[in-house]
Amino acid sequence: MKKKVVASLLATTMVLSLAACGGKGDGGSGGSGGDSSGGEAQVYNTYIATEPSTLDTIKGNDMYGWDINKNTLEPLTRLVEKDGEQEREGAGAESWESNEDGTVWTFKLRDNKWSDGQDVTAADYAYGITRTLDPEAGSPNSFFTVAYIKNGQKVVNGELGVDELGVKAVDDKTLEITLEAPTPYFMSITDTRACYPVRQDIAEKHGEAYGSELDTLVFNGPFVVDSWTHNSEITLVKNDQYWDKDNVKLDKVNFAIVTDQNARFNSFESGALDYVGAGEKEWIDRFDKKDGVVRVDTKQPAMRFDFFNVNDDLFKNLNVRKAFALAVDREDMAKTIYQDVHVPAYWWVPEAISTGENGEYREQVEGPLAKIAKEEDAKELLLKGMEELGLGSDPSKITVKYSLSATTQWARNYGEYVQQKYKELLGVNIELDFNEWSTFQQKTNNGEFQMANMVWTTDYDDPMSMISLFTTENSGNIPTGWSNEKFDDLIAQASREMDENKRVDLYAQAETVLFEEGCNICPLVNERKIVFNYDYVKNLNQRETTTTGLKYVYIEGK
Repeated sequence: MKKKVVASLLATTMVLSLAACGGKGDGGSGGSGGDSSGGEAQVYNTYIATEPSTLDTIKGNDMYGWDINKNTLEPLTRLVEKDGEQEREGAGAESWESNEDGTVWTFKLRDNKWSDGQDVTAADYAYGITRTLDPEAGSPNSFFTVAYIKNGQKVVNGELGVDELGVKAVDDKTLEITLEAPTPYFMSITDTRACYPVRQDIAEKHGEAYGSELDTLVFNGPFVVDSWTHNSEITLVKNDQYWDKDNVKLDKVNFAIVTDQNARFNSFESGALDYVGAGEKEWIDRFDKKDGVVRVDTKQPAMRFDFFNVNDDLFKNLNVRKAFALAVDREDMAKTIYQDVHVPAYWWVPEAISTGENGEYREQVEGPLAKIAKEEDAKELLLKGMEELGLGSDPSKITVKYSLSATTQWARNYGEYVQQKYKELLGVNIELDFNEWSTFQQKTNNGEFQMANMVWTTDYDDPMSMISLFTTENSGNIPTGWSNEKFDDLIAQASREMDENKRVDLYAQAETVLFEEGCNICPLVNERKIVFNYDYVKNLNQRETTTTGLKYVYIEGK
């Protein structure tokens, strides 16, 4: 008989963090990414939607590499699901404590080994953090920790060397992290990529190639990568060197790299995949009726959005940016494109992100774009912006290149929809630019775009994870080129504010500035997720914030 599970992602503590992080391409309308007692083969077949840009935790910030990282590497802590709730448990660290004011944290590491037999040490974790903040490494993840770790900003700015960071391996089993000031959500960062260990000898040996091929990597998590066939499949096997190997039941995990969503649906239908995310009503209805299948519905702390290059001759104008943001019929998009799986979004900080005891941020703060939409008309703003730019008053003479991060049929259908809607609502022309994910990243990072589309998932459970992406120091993550001193100041205040109500107010002010004075982004929909798995797959995580990966999954009754 078919089973259905509905899981809410409302956070219950201040220390949750996200299982998937960073940006990703939009190749479809759906979601992601020992023997058991019955003696069944412990093999799990799943997928990622595209080739990871890298498996280097320092350089990688897409969700695809993260799906592999969280199964093959051991952060300081992990979030686990127990009895419908989440708890933080020790991973690389078996215990931790802070001084009285919460500025110095000491982590005691457990005995663990790398896949090549070497001991995992505090120096490995210290190197992972310091390399993340080393400007020469160019990590897109430095914003996780830059504002919190002592001297972090000065190191990133090149004013101090990494040896001045508040990160120290006291001895092989003791890691000490000193913060600039008490930070209410610091523990939420300890299971992000910023707190994964990195073997200095391996990283330095391979240099720029580190993370790009299997032979450049070592692992210390529940699994190791056994094979990596680019653009086809990544295979994991159980790590016999892992400290908690007795609690890892799967012997093998096959991550097929499947860019086409219909191919994923068909593979799940045939049993070639044990799990699939679905956003097409036809397939949702079909899988709902399929025997032996479990359905899980969740809110997602993830935004699908467009972003503008504010250095572009057209989008340097605020009124033009606002016009494009307000011209989107989000209700129609949610219904027509996403078939009411995702919800219209008039905000940047997504649903399912909490601020602590007060609960979900979005239940406390209205979406600021909704207020602008009540007061302004998109077409009038466009004409005003065109006048300010000396472009006349004929929108049909404007052509905007719209860069998309996938080449799938779904992406092409979506692009044609956007093309049509902007023509109808603003009278402008949209030129579609389809790219593979790696090419898209390269173009946007180099500023070679006008308007682009992406998905971003939070890295830890606090609004700071999303809102801080647009500070001047962190602006390279979503490279719009926008900077605002007032916004920076509000974020700096919020990062140190221990009073939750005051912190929420600072976040709300910053989010308002982001849209009223920046509008460098155009939120489209807040993701919801419908996933299906066969019921013989046990212990799959139901919350996106859980960071145990597949550690506790097993096969029974297949």
